[in-house]
Amino acid sequence: MTFSQGLAADIGGTNTRLALVENGQVREDTIARYRNREFGSPEEAIDSYLADSGRPRCKSAVIAIAAPIEGKAIRMTNHPWMFDAEGIGKVLGGAPVTFLNDFEALGYSLDRVSPQRLTSIYDPGRPIREQATRLVVGAGTGFNAAALYQNLHGLQVGTGECGHSTLAVETESELRLWSYLARNRGRASIERALSGNGLREIYEWTCLEDGRAPDTLAPAEIASLANSGGDRCCENAARQWVTFLGRVIGDLALVFLSLGGIVLTGGVTRSLAKFLQEPEFLGAFCAKGRQQQLVSGIPVQLLDDDFAALNGCAARMSA
Repeated sequence: MTFSQGLAADIGGTNTRLALVENGQVREDTIARYRNREFGSPEEAIDSYLADSGRPRCKSAVIAIAAPIEGKAIRMTNHPWMFDAEGIGKVLGGAPVTFLNDFEALGYSLDRVSPQRLTSIYDPGRPIREQATRLVVGAGTGFNAAALYQNLHGLQVGTGECGHSTLAVETESELRLWSYLARNRGRASIERALSGNGLREIYEWTCLEDGRAPDTLAPAEIASLANSGGDRCCENAARQWVTFLGRVIGDLALVFLSLGGIVLTGGVTRSLAKFLQEPEFLGAFCAKGRQQQLVSGIPVQLLDDDFAALNGCAARMSA
């Protein structure tokens, strides 16, 4: 049996990513990804990883979860798993377990991200303000954001559940779309649009508005057809999706005054990277009335690293 400083885990609504941590750093040769649907519980997924890794003895574990972190029992928002620190600790041989929100882990990861994994989406041509607040925002199975602050105690990360805020619309057609997303739900949240399922439902609505029946397409297929120009409704859905994204992150930039920049992440965001360079995204991002000049000075980057949150877990483990 080998010994490890700890286990880092990033558990989203669809995938679980795990790695061993040594000397405060993720061991890249130990990174693995599992599909949540293949396991009945997080304990089963973690136990399978430990078995595949030769049963290392971990001194501690930091687990990032796509859910609000409150109390001893954590319930995921977009997956039926429940988390209990004591139960997971038993799988780890009695090691102490710390839970983080997944975007808290992403926040802690940003100072460890390789510059090669960041692509500029919008560069205002101004120096980034040192020590200013930064944001990390992502859309995948769900949607959320975290703010990074510098204070006397170093880097601090604040998280919430902003994906469940109400989606803002500005045009009559968007109001019709909002009603479509809100059907049988009472309202349309940001996450109802800015997620994989959201892209699919926007595509369905776009087809209906165009007078055609939507095909049965997965979000990845919609993104692929949009990128290739192979389907007009897929392309229009992608443009509407990035319009919503630009509007939301512009709002968040004002809420948190994120003059240090915004980092975008998430599988759906990355799949529509081409459309982030289009006028719909930037126009919606900067359209903030009397504060347009302020928001227009904030740089936006795209993070191409699906395992970044594991580095955030390692940073928290070493703190």
